[in-house]
Amino acid sequence: MKKIFYKKIVALTFIVLALATLSCNKESECDNSQRAKLVNMTGLDGCSWMIEINNGTKIEPTNLNDFSINLKENKKIWVVYHTAPRMVSICMHGEIVTIDCISER
Repeated sequence: MKKIFYKKIVALTFIVLALATLSCNKESECDNSQRAKLVNMTGLDGCSWMIEINNGTKIEPTNLNDFSINLKENKKIWVVYHTAPRMVSICMHGEIVTIDCISER
């Protein structure tokens, strides 16, 4: 009787550990990154793909094509960027930035 009980405990522990491992968020490949998602703004004049940070702020990347990331609406990403000084855009829907690192999450 005790043997069956211990087998059930071991099996249950294994299942819980497996579920916990599989449900963890993927860690970012980018240090000090922010959670964000890709937003397709190509329907607006002068706009292209933009990034929406989790707080709702939109940024307009100047070098998104330098990275091999699949552009898909609402794709969850990690991003590190800095402001691109003295750059202007006719899109005018977010701060213009240069991406330092980007990865899927």
